Amino acid sequence: MEAKKVTDYEKYIRTGELLNLQKSNQELCCEDELTFQVIHQIAELHFKLVIQYVHLAKRAMEAREMTQAQQQIRRVNIHLKQLPEVFNMVKVISPIDYHTIRLSLGQGSGQDSPGFNEVLKLGPTLWPPFQQILTERALTVMDLLKNPSADIDLFQLMQELHQMDENFQSFRHHHLQLVKRMIGLETNSLKGIPAKILHRGIGFEFYPELWKVISELTDWTGSSYNTKPLGD
Repeated sequence: MEAKKVTDYEKYIRTGELLNLQKSNQELCCEDELTFQVIHQIAELHFKLVIQYVHLAKRAMEAREMTQAQQQIRRVNIHLKQLPEVFNMVKVISPIDYHTIRLSLGQGSGQDSPGFNEVLKLGPTLWPPFQQILTERALTVMDLLKNPSADIDLFQLMQELHQMDENFQSFRHHHLQLVKRMIGLETNSLKGIPAKILHRGIGFEFYPELWKVISELTDWTGSSYNTKPLGD
């Protein structure tokens, strides 16, 4: 029998290698182990792109290319918004099958995700170049919040950074809820660490300065005190 011709698409995407990165049907501990593996591999590919875009955004800021920096962080935000939906697919696995899969992981843990941990490390590295631009232009975050038109490109870049921080926090909260649903928080991870420790990570911020100034702006406007009820 003549061998099937490999198309240029298959060669370029390397589908043969890609589709052999999962266990074979004979190796699966249950049918949904394939679902579990593929979902987590998809997540790592999202993280891989996020990592590339963060590096490109930092490089653009260092070159003072504001539009390019915005575009790269906007891409990051698209992927961070997709990740919760990727992990939602885990919910199709029944709890008992999920535990069957879990018993096949050794000491595997989502906390060991190389992509997630790299994003966690890289996120804050965007703040120093942004702060440097503020300094060069004799502006503060509060200045931009009070008057976005003072430097609209920098204001929009700041908004993208703020959105990135919010999206990453939302992803971490979503992941905690997924853990709570699938294994519960009153148990230990496969490394013997209490699952509830994930609560600590939710409050982590890439750019705490941005969140702090939001409160300061509210106080500056006077809308947080001495408000009066509306008249009849």
